Order: sequence, then C-alpha cells, then structure tokens
Amino acid sequence: MRRFQLSYITNVARSVACASLIFGGSLLAGTNDVIAQSTEVTVWFGRENFMPADAFETFHKNNPDIKVTANVVRLETAVADALRAGQAGRAPDILQVPADGLAPLVAQDAVRDVSGVLKMWRSEDPASLDDFSSAAIEMASLDGTPYGVTLFAGPYWYTYRKDWLADAGMNVPQTWDDVLKFARAAKDQGNTGFAVIGSRAHDPVWFLATFMSMGGQFENGVPQINSEAGHYLLGFYQALVREGLTSPDVLAWDSGAMRASFIGGNAAQALLGDNIYPTLNESLTWNEHWDGTPPPARPGAESEARTMTLGWPFLVTKDAANDDVILKVLRYLSDPKNVGEVSVRYQPSTVMSVFKSPEYNRIKPWSSEFAEGFSNLTPLPTHPRQSQIYQILLDSMQEALSNPDADASNIAAKHQKLIDELTDG
Repeated sequence: MRRFQLSYITNVARSVACASLIFGGSLLAGTNDVIAQSTEVTVWFGRENFMPADAFETFHKNNPDIKVTANVVRLETAVADALRAGQAGRAPDILQVPADGLAPLVAQDAVRDVSGVLKMWRSEDPASLDDFSSAAIEMASLDGTPYGVTLFAGPYWYTYRKDWLADAGMNVPQTWDDVLKFARAAKDQGNTGFAVIGSRAHDPVWFLATFMSMGGQFENGVPQINSEAGHYLLGFYQALVREGLTSPDVLAWDSGAMRASFIGGNAAQALLGDNIYPTLNESLTWNEHWDGTPPPARPGAESEARTMTLGWPFLVTKDAANDDVILKVLRYLSDPKNVGEVSVRYQPSTVMSVFKSPEYNRIKPWSSEFAEGFSNLTPLPTHPRQSQIYQILLDSMQEALSNPDADASNIAAKHQKLIDELTDG
C-alpha cells in the first residue's frame, strides 16, 4: 500500500479564508493516523483552486478507514497524464479533466460506468442528487453512460459596458449584428469595439461558444462549421478586423490580453467567464459600468441559440476503489459547504442551492441575474479526436482574421473537409 500523502493548499488566497468562514469550512487541514486496514483513494484535481479548503480534514474525521491522497495535475495535461499513469498501473481513482476530455478517456477504456454509484447515491440521499443542475451528470456522460459528476461549470457570458451602451442610446444587444453596431459606436469613441482571442494559445472554446450561440451544430461531436452558423461566425471575425473593431494585434491576443482589455476599461464588449467577474468588479462596478447576459443570437436563428458551458467533471477511473468508497468521496466533494466556498473564490458550481445562498449573492450580487441562464446551459460536445479538431478550428479562425475580405464560406468548406477527413477514418 502506498504511503499516505495529502497535498495541502499551499497558496490560500484571502478570499479562500473569507469563503471558508461563510460556508463553514475549516482552514486547518490535518492528517489522520495511518490505519493499517484502511482504503486509499487518490484524487487528481485539475487546479489547486478546485480543492475544498479543508483539504479532506472533515472527510478523514468522518471516515477514518479511508485515506485520500489529493494531488494537482493540470487540466491541460490531465488526460494524457492519466492515460500514461494507467498504463503504468498508477492511475488515480478519481480524475478531474475538462469535459471535452471525456471521449478520449472512454475511447481508451480508462474510465468506468458509475450508474451503480448514482443508483446508490439516490437511494441514500436523493435530495442532494436533485440539487444538481442537469449539466452535472450530462457533462460527465457519453452516449448516455455516466462516468462521474461535474461539480463546477464555466459558461462564457456576453459582457458589455453598460454605461457606454447608454451613452450610445442603444439597447442591450440581442443579436450579433447588434454587437457589431455597438462595436462601431465604441470605436467612434476611441475604444476597442469587441475584445476577442485570436492566438493559438488556447483551445478554441471561446470560438465555439460563439458558434453555438449563433446556432452552430455538432454531429457525433463534430462541429459543422460549413453551415450558415459557421459562415456567419467566420464573417463576424472578419468584420471585426476589416472594420477595425478589435485590436490590430488580435492574432497575438490570448485570454489575458482579451480580459485585460475589458477589465482595463478599453473594450466595450467581450465573452468573459463567470470566474472573471469578481476581478472585473474590483475595477468596474457591476450594474453601473458593466453587466452581462447569455450570449446573443444570430439574426433569424434565435431559436437555435445555445449558451455553451465548459465543465470539469470528476471521473471514476477503470480500476478505482469500490463504489461505496467512491460515493463517499464524491458526496464530500459535492457538499454545498465545499462547493460553495470553491464557487466564491473560483468557478461556479452545478449544485444549485449554492446560488440561493444569501452569502453567495452578497459576494457575487450579479448571480441571481444569471440563475435562469445557468439552468439552461449546453455542454460543449466532445470527440475522441478533439485535440486535432481544435487545431483545424484554430486554423479556420486565424485564416478569417488574417484574410478579412476572403469568402467566409470557402474558408469554412476547406476546414470542414479537413475535419471530416480526420473523423471519418
């Protein structure tokens, strides 16, 4: 049996302490004595910020026969690292990955069906399962089979300068054509009309969030960019460059540059993650300077608009501990006290009772405005060849940004052909 090690949170921000006090967590993490006949469970977190503040202290007090080893394996490499660890017989029991990493893990038979765990959970505590949004199980499932639970999800909200919009005499944009109109007005005032990521520094998730809001569809996890939605999306990116509505350095802009442009008061609009809002509110006051909504729709395709969300499910690996032990760990992780304090300092939870907490709404006063939008999120579809698909999508995005006068439908058709050739094999 491996020697028990617990990875503590080493850089606890001041906000963690505040959140822990609010939600009843403890910041004094300790270890239990190693018990000879105990069961060891290893959990890989994708970010240190996803760890509960008490670092399993309460869990170990309540379950002295179970020892949890908690490590951080970055989301960007978690899938590849887990596959390598599995080949060496060192896979964790529970693994946190981006939701779009599920299909490759299923394809490699690295994770297992948790229907039995969920059945046991419902028999023991149905109220806690019913407290999940639909995305909690959906983002951890593939073809109807659940492989874990998603406790945190991160949509990108359309975020805009409310004061500038009022100065321009405009209403909140309902379509992406309206977004361009506001961008032009902002440019006339010497500001960046729309801050967008154009570099290859990230997976094209912002690009796909926009695509899905424009009615973009997927077939078996494959994005159909050679479509009306895809043509419109590429044309939108071209218009931003052609009309000087975004940064002239857009091809080098990563998420940091995009966010800094809005937070710094230079951009009129952007797609920002919910986790960025507390930082934004330190610079610009919500409901006075800025506000947000679910992303607008493509004109004429309002009924097809969907708000895409990322998610970071906790998946159960193939050779994990038995179901009752796994269930205890998952219930600890999903406890409203634990997910509540993580939600305050990092990403919002799929545990809906957290959004009703007065303390949560005091710290994030905009949350109630997004409750309906949060209950109607659509997970980003996944495919076993996701990483290769993403590279082709980045190619299409950068070609549109580099060639603003090119035919958007030709760009879409060329890159769709490459995607189809990749995925048909």
